[in-house]
Amino acid sequence: MRFLYADFESRAAVDPFEVGLYNYIQASEPLFLWWALDNQTPRCWRLWEDPLVIDSELMNALLDPSVNIVAFNSAFERYMFRKIGWDLPTSRFLWDPQVGGRYLSLPASLSVQGEVLDLPHHLRKDKRGDALIGLFCHPVVTKPTKKNPTPLAPYYNDWVSHPKEWQEFLDYGKSDILAERELLRRMQVLGAMPLPPFEQRLWLFDQKVNDRGMPVDKPYVEKMYRMALRAKAEAKADFEAFTGVKNANSPTQVKAWAKTQGYPLKTLKKDAVTSVLKDPVIKLTDACRKALEMRGEAASTSYQKLGAILANISPDGRLRNQFIFLGSSRCGRWSGNAVQLHNLARPLVVGGYDFEDQKVVKEAREFVYREDFEGMKAKYGSVLLVIKSLIRTVFVAEVAQ
Repeated sequence: MRFLYADFESRAAVDPFEVGLYNYIQASEPLFLWWALDNQTPRCWRLWEDPLVIDSELMNALLDPSVNIVAFNSAFERYMFRKIGWDLPTSRFLWDPQVGGRYLSLPASLSVQGEVLDLPHHLRKDKRGDALIGLFCHPVVTKPTKKNPTPLAPYYNDWVSHPKEWQEFLDYGKSDILAERELLRRMQVLGAMPLPPFEQRLWLFDQKVNDRGMPVDKPYVEKMYRMALRAKAEAKADFEAFTGVKNANSPTQVKAWAKTQGYPLKTLKKDAVTSVLKDPVIKLTDACRKALEMRGEAASTSYQKLGAILANISPDGRLRNQFIFLGSSRCGRWSGNAVQLHNLARPLVVGGYDFEDQKVVKEAREFVYREDFEGMKAKYGSVLLVIKSLIRTVFVAEVAQ
């Protein structure tokens, strides 16, 4: 069995943690690829010089379907290979040390896995990496000043501006290959690699789901999000006008006001407030009771998922890479990414309308399509709670599906 170890470095003006892996790859520029066959000395494909010049041994390894490709968080390398013209099957990336680490209940970090498995220091991930990535992989953005009201356009540091640091950056990429190779060897000894056949099938399924994504009604999401932001701002203003509190987002100020109205607890957590409102012994003023109910509605944060969807949606209208295989490594279940699809709000009864009823949902969706804020508020009472109840309807089947 042969292994090709691969590690790309790239630069882009967007953050993969903000826009998602798929969108990052579309916006990125690959700089170099460190690679090694089996136990050979790692070599560098200097993509920034000429992406068309490829080592014949590397090309043959990529063309050979029997060669397994080893990469930490392999979806990144797989997408990047596709970007430069190599559309390789997912099944060749099964030997992912990040997944092997999760199978051992380790964190999904190359450096931490190296520490836990006690790799020799010369085989661990180079700790200078984060600083070098910050230097070369993100654009330099200058701000206007009095002396320089017209700043430079964003630009990248590179091998010309920082030759010494660039060489360190290259060395850092090499250290990742050495770390991944030793991690894989130890995971094989521990029985974590290869994954058991059933886990392999699950991982391949996971990658297929993440690659395919889910279709989203983007115009609908945009309208919902605008309505939610307006509702949130109005709810805050209404609460402040009703109570006289200067900042409704300040728990300290709200607690101080509520204390003068008979509220006995030191916390405003949802469960605590609910228990106080239901307790017949506690004598709250009518104003306090109404204010706490107002705050409960205004405190809804489910609408923030709409912003996450808009940040992560791909140009083709699909939401990708939302599931992390063995992401909850202690128990082996999936975890969510960005939008957290496993944690969508349940439909509520709002203004007497049950949002489990599809007729109610259909009518409420029409208010969103028209972006009829006032109409929705008049009919249901709370725009935020309606939007919370409609979150699950942003995913729509494509035509003929």
